[in-house]
Amino acid sequence: MRALNHSAGCDSGNKHAGEKGRMPLLQYNGRSIKKAQQRLVLYRLMIDVMRAMHGTYAPTNEPFGTRLEILFTGLCVAIGDIDRNPFSVAKIAAYMSAPRTTVVRRLNQLQDWGVIDRRGRYYHMHEKVLNSVDGMRSYEEVRRILSKATEALCVLDTLPD
Repeated sequence: MRALNHSAGCDSGNKHAGEKGRMPLLQYNGRSIKKAQQRLVLYRLMIDVMRAMHGTYAPTNEPFGTRLEILFTGLCVAIGDIDRNPFSVAKIAAYMSAPRTTVVRRLNQLQDWGVIDRRGRYYHMHEKVLNSVDGMRSYEEVRRILSKATEALCVLDTLPD
């Protein structure tokens, strides 16, 4: 991979890189944060992915941010289900380092939303939700977000700190 000249104006695919008035994090308040621009890409990636998932799987009246733990609980259910090793309440609680009572409340919310169901001790995703037009649109959006972040990181990793 060839090295890129940082002064050549490469915005690394980051829509925020060239905004007026924004100082690089490494020069902000005299602080020095290693891999600051890469971290910024990763942090935005995480929020953008969660926004995309929230917009697809949470009801429209549910505020973003206050229900992220529910989405993370749903991710645990999806991991277990797709990996053919469904998670129980105890396994999700251990995986998330969360109290069982909290996990039970989050699972009940996901069931109310129609995203998951319980079979015995184990939880499973609803196929129709994942395979719906919105579910597939969300998948494509997350793939696009991930590709964009990967491209930005590839460029940023060639630059000196």
